[in-house]
Parts: sequence; structure tokens; C-alpha cells
Amino acid sequence: MSDAFDAGWNVLEIYVRDGVDDPLNGRVECGTLDSKTFDSISDTVSPQGVMAVVEMHEWMSPSTLHAADSGEGWSIVLDAVSDPGNMGTIIRSAEASGCVRVILVNDCVDPYSPKVVRASAGALFHVPVVVGAAWSQVTEVASRVLGTTSHEGVGSIKTTSLYDVDMDGSLALVFGNEAHGVSPSAPITEWVTVPHVGRSESLNVAMAATVLCMHVARCRSEMVSRHRQAGE
Repeated sequence: MSDAFDAGWNVLEIYVRDGVDDPLNGRVECGTLDSKTFDSISDTVSPQGVMAVVEMHEWMSPSTLHAADSGEGWSIVLDAVSDPGNMGTIIRSAEASGCVRVILVNDCVDPYSPKVVRASAGALFHVPVVVGAAWSQVTEVASRVLGTTSHEGVGSIKTTSLYDVDMDGSLALVFGNEAHGVSPSAPITEWVTVPHVGRSESLNVAMAATVLCMHVARCRSEMVSRHRQAGE
């Protein structure tokens, strides 16, 4: 909840279990509940002893996506991702890697699902989330759209290892539904895969997203360093 407060979200009330200190030191009204009452209103098996009432923000509208906003930043696109734990983890990885926005297309899980909020570990309050976007709006902010897949090819198109893909410039990484992958209607510029050894056929979507996010962050950091060394 300190992440929500620090990010400027309106934290209305805080409740702590008896014996737990106020995490915001009186900056927001804080009530104390006995253990039985606290546990009865928590939706987790082992609550940490602190909960907050936070005013929901309206998610960013797809109409806010414009070509002028693309710059050199990069986006994550979630295509019908349905598991709240996966979405929360991906948002957490997005913030950690410097992604400028997360765009939701098709029928994704509600970003305000309690499991999404918990899995994001506070990142949800810091990363802009665009809900209900169309593919045409994705291409307005990304000159290249990289689709992710665990297969060696999509149709007649062979996939490329993420380690052989240029991660510079304005781009979007697309992660698809847990069961069906990226939608066939997605305007994919290039299909990318995470090479791995072992018997597993694929990675969980959140795991794959984390690998790709941190790889992009590293590539772009190295690019900036090279430009600085060259005096550009």
C-alpha cells in the first residue's frame, strides 16, 4: 500500500491486525481489527496483517495512444491473458525492466483483480495500463510488433531467437492467452521465441515475459552505453 500512496493514488483507509504497526505512520486514517475479524475479511489464506481501501483509477483509454507518444519507448501487449497471477507478474516485470506501458487487448482478466494487485507487488500503481485497445492502436505506438511463441514457426514463418532480435527503437512485445497463444489477427512484425533446453516444451507466459523484459532492458541499456562512449 505504500506503493499506492507514493504513486499518488488515493489511499482512503488502512486496517491492521491487532499488534501490527501502522505502515504509513498516521498519514492515512488507520483502524485496528482483532485477528478473527481481520482474517474473515481478507481473501488470502495467510494475510500479512495490513490491508487498505484505495480509490480505483480509471484505466488509460485506448484513445490516449498516439503515434507521437511512441518515441523510443517500448510496450507490452497482453492478448487475452486470463490468469490474474500471470498478469500481475508481467506488470511487475514490466516496471522492473523500464517498459513504458502495458496494453490489454481482447478479453483479459480485470487488472483490479485482487490476485493481479498482489502479484504485481506494487508495480500496478506505477505502470500505465491501457484497457480495451485494438490492434490498430497498438501499431500507432510501436513501429515493430514482436509476437512471442514457443513454436519453431507460425504458419510458414520461422521464429527468431530473442537473442538474435534487434530490441532497439519503438516496439511492442505481445504475450498471448495461456491456452491459445497470440491471436492470429495480431499484426505481428516478427515472431520471437525463448530458446531453452530440457524436456519442457514451453515456459509459462509470465516466465517468458520476464525473460524477454529483462533481455530488452539489458539490450537497451547497452545501446545507451555505446552511444555515450561514441560521444553521440
